[in-house]
Amino acid sequence: MGCLEPAVSATFLLPVYNGAATLAEAVESVLAQDDPEFELLLIDDASTDGSAAIADRYSSRDPRVRAVIHQRNSGLASTLNEGLELASNELVLRMDQDDVSLPMRLRVQREFMEAHPAVAVAGSWVFHMGAEQRFDRLVELPTTSRSIAERLQRENCLYHPSVAMRRSVVIDLGGYRSEFHNAEDYELWLRVSHEYDLANVAEPLLRYRFSLGGMTLSRKWEQLFYVHLAQEVNRAEGVSLEEARERATLAMRAVDRRWFMDQVARGTASELARLHLWQEALRLVRVFASDIGPVAASGIALSVLAARIRP
Repeated sequence: MGCLEPAVSATFLLPVYNGAATLAEAVESVLAQDDPEFELLLIDDASTDGSAAIADRYSSRDPRVRAVIHQRNSGLASTLNEGLELASNELVLRMDQDDVSLPMRLRVQREFMEAHPAVAVAGSWVFHMGAEQRFDRLVELPTTSRSIAERLQRENCLYHPSVAMRRSVVIDLGGYRSEFHNAEDYELWLRVSHEYDLANVAEPLLRYRFSLGGMTLSRKWEQLFYVHLAQEVNRAEGVSLEEARERATLAMRAVDRRWFMDQVARGTASELARLHLWQEALRLVRVFASDIGPVAASGIALSVLAARIRP
């Protein structure tokens, strides 16, 4: 694959929707970068919880921060595409309202993109954020373009808020597509991988927060459909969206819904327990109980409690 223009300056792109509880921590982590040359673009998508005021406050304090406030909700894909168009720099680093960028993130990713001109998108290893930082868990991901492209055929292996991307490449490829609800990033990586290299920096640069706000198994089931849809659209050249929908529907019929929900519940509760987020794990079991049944829910709750008392 060919070489791209070197990345020099950078823009952090941080979309916001009702993120007041954690937004300040996320913004402060960006402002604390050991490489001070960047723009932070905050786009509030018509929040109702005071997030816009937080964005405006940071914009008035620091000339590197630019706030854009929506009067009507546009959705994530549209907001991200707007951010790409508004970004002042070719190198764009994604960031979410509830995560924390480590201080060296910009420097490391900028240097990586400059040293690897064939890479269009580069994520990184991440820490899953624990109840305290000492309980954080390192998540290692494939790093080479070939290993990522192969893994992407089955599942997403780039953490969206960890990526640095070349703005012109993503815009030229059509940006994020709202047709892939809750899988917009995954479909974009698949599209990028057909023409450019992808990578993950073999170093944790982000603390990723497990957020249960609004999380339901029904949403996870819906997301699975859009994952299949993204795979089908990108499986062969010339496949229409309608044809891909038909194929994705058939793929969903082959998945046992109850088994899928049970696996998601068990895996998520187990990860929360490893992070010492005990209350969140038990709350998740209560939320999911109606989907997986009382017997399965009780079993998961007991495993969480056993992990808590285990020395």
